[in-house]
Amino acid sequence: MATTEEERAVQLAKQADDSVKQGRLPEAARFLREATTLAPDHAQVRAAWAALKGEEQRSPLIGICKDWVKSQDEAVGEKALRLVKGQALSQQNAKEAFEILLDFKGDDEILDEVTGQLLTITGAQQVLVQAIINHPTETYYGLFERGDDSIAGLLKVLLNRDVWPSEEKFVQGHRDCFMLSLAMMMEEALDHPERAMKGVATLLAAYADHLKGIIDADGFDVILASLDIRVSTELRSHATLATVKLLELCPETAQTLITKFVTSRVQEATADRLIVAFSAAAAIFPVAVAAAARLFLIEGFISTLATVVVSKKSHKLEQAALELLNAACVDKACREAISRHCRDWLEDMVASPKTDKHRASSAAVILVKLDQGQQEAAHTAGTSGIVETGSVSQDDLVSRFKEMVISPETQSKVDSVEGLAFASLKPHVRETLGTDPAFLCALISAMKSATQPQVLFGGLTILVNITAYSPLQSEEEKRMAQLKAYANTQKPTSPDPLMDEDHVTARCKQVLSAGTVPFLVSMAKKTASLGFLTSIVAILSSLSHGKSHRGTLAQQGAVKLLISIWDNVTNSPPPSTSSTATAAATAATCAHALSRILISTNPHHIFNASCPSTSAIRPLTSLLTPTDTSPSTWQLHAFESLLALTNLASLDTSTQSAILRTAFDTINDDLLLSNNTLIRRAAAELICNLMAAPLCITKFADPADLHAARRLHILLAISDSDDTATRSAAGGALAMLLAYDEGVDAVLKQKDGQKAVGFLLKLCEDEDEDVRLRGCVCVRSVVGAERAEIRTKGVEVLKKTGAVEVFKRVITGSRRDDVLRTAVEGLRVLMGEGR
Repeated sequence: MATTEEERAVQLAKQADDSVKQGRLPEAARFLREATTLAPDHAQVRAAWAALKGEEQRSPLIGICKDWVKSQDEAVGEKALRLVKGQALSQQNAKEAFEILLDFKGDDEILDEVTGQLLTITGAQQVLVQAIINHPTETYYGLFERGDDSIAGLLKVLLNRDVWPSEEKFVQGHRDCFMLSLAMMMEEALDHPERAMKGVATLLAAYADHLKGIIDADGFDVILASLDIRVSTELRSHATLATVKLLELCPETAQTLITKFVTSRVQEATADRLIVAFSAAAAIFPVAVAAAARLFLIEGFISTLATVVVSKKSHKLEQAALELLNAACVDKACREAISRHCRDWLEDMVASPKTDKHRASSAAVILVKLDQGQQEAAHTAGTSGIVETGSVSQDDLVSRFKEMVISPETQSKVDSVEGLAFASLKPHVRETLGTDPAFLCALISAMKSATQPQVLFGGLTILVNITAYSPLQSEEEKRMAQLKAYANTQKPTSPDPLMDEDHVTARCKQVLSAGTVPFLVSMAKKTASLGFLTSIVAILSSLSHGKSHRGTLAQQGAVKLLISIWDNVTNSPPPSTSSTATAAATAATCAHALSRILISTNPHHIFNASCPSTSAIRPLTSLLTPTDTSPSTWQLHAFESLLALTNLASLDTSTQSAILRTAFDTINDDLLLSNNTLIRRAAAELICNLMAAPLCITKFADPADLHAARRLHILLAISDSDDTATRSAAGGALAMLLAYDEGVDAVLKQKDGQKAVGFLLKLCEDEDEDVRLRGCVCVRSVVGAERAEIRTKGVEVLKKTGAVEVFKRVITGSRRDDVLRTAVEGLRVLMGEGR
């Protein structure tokens, strides 16, 4: 019997549902289109359509993940990975996909990467939160086994308070995962211990207050044991972070446990236990110098160290001992003890052909530090500075380090660069390194390919030292330094000739030629570290000292780099008071380097859409306010900033207006009245260039501005300066201002109009022809005003002030055609012969 249309529609809807369940969505759509023509309003047909649309909105990832869990086929996993990376997943799809994959067990690289990608999405994070709450151990172990990306995703979730249902669950999640990480570290022969230690370090660094009462002596021992030089760099770095945090949180308890950890292993002196002890002590030195030094200087420790190490005949133990000695050099008393008890051993290691390059370089670095420390002590004591360096001279060590940097061998580059960073504090070493193009190119190459931050930091330190000029000192500051030396019963030291301007500038030229600036530009894009940025700025500042270097700096991107760094260090809040001071000093140096470059280069060749001229204004104007530095230093910086702004103001009206909005009051009210002739002159020259902007005209001529008359009075007074260049700049600014009737009117409306006009006439009779021309142009503008009432008043005031006689004298006394022509035109108007 034939079915009715409604029955047929219901049958088609059921077939569509079956097709949806089997993933055949196009087939389901065909069934439903036919059903809709038969019974469009039937509830079952509408429900089938809704089911189909819901399934269509689901990512194909869901089905692929289901297939992957069943088959564990790598090809299916690759499909899932491509979808996760290439598709913007909804929260719901990410949630469903993660729920499916959470039960997938095993160490699988693709699964690990997919998990890490999913855990960047809130939906997946919420699923993991519930799993941690309900089954913390099973969930942690499952993700740990998967891999690094999975653990990174877990830690991201643990740090995201927004995805946790309550503060109590948030804290408990931290405690559970921290205990599981510590427990994992205590397992024998654990694969990938760095994953567990990453959890320990991350949680301590972010939420240490949630972990109170968990860490005991055994837990601390596990962390300290992970500082062993034989473990991976990643594990050591995480363990170091955890140790630093524990020292910050409970310094006394942590120091006690560290002392116990080290001394117990030294007392039972097997090579293995000594390696662990020395490694831990070396890691502690940079973060707890006083405590580590007390441990290092325990009676009998350093005096027997070399003998004990040699007796064990272990290269790894030697390396651990060298790392400890290297770290201990940060403390003066430790350096003295090392020099007394270990110098012979270190020198033998450097000189012996049997020593591998890495250990020889490590020993050489320590010797350099010892010698540098002795030099500093001798300088402080006021002695001759001659230091006994033993059988290995520092020059030999420097040569060894240079060869290591130039050689293609990479293992010892870290030690070599560190050694040269210390040695380059000495002028003769700076000269040796800074005049060797092969070394400089090799150093830049080593820094480009460096995988360890020590190479970058050490390399930057070398470049900072090579390029550094002697600090600027006024005569008064030099006298004060001499008096201080005499007060300390020291003979004032003469400046080293290798630190004079010619030698340093020559070294800077070599550093610039080695391709340093392009490298610094690329490096700065990869790091926001204040330490690195400070070194980069110091190098660029030194390179900008030489005028001939500035064009090259600009061409290679130094201007944009300096602006970027200035924005970075001024807009990012530093983490501590000391960092705040460093950031402020870096910003000032950065702005000063920028000003030097912009003084000597054409701004039209530098600025563009990606680096607008206005971006340089804030750094430059930051130098115009007095600072806590010496007066001579601030005045130099302000002077050079004014010169740079003057050059910048030659660009266009928008740049001029931006300078006016940012710093006009400081320039006009403070610097234009400075007691320093150079600053006053530079401020006048900047005002002259800015007067091309309508906004600047209003600053002096707008009757609605209550300060305009005072500003104009100052500018007129400056035109009578004893300095010819200042008079010329003020005259130029007045000439531009008086090109407008509003400017003429403002001059005539000064409290004493005749005195104001008298300044203009004085310019006309200046001994300098350029100044004289500007004065004549000013007077010509007054008598040539467009508005008749202003023009009439101007002629009247000028006649009363003796302008006719002045112009006659100018005509008879000047030889320049442009001065004569302008004076004649003005005189005709004054005599009633036209405008």
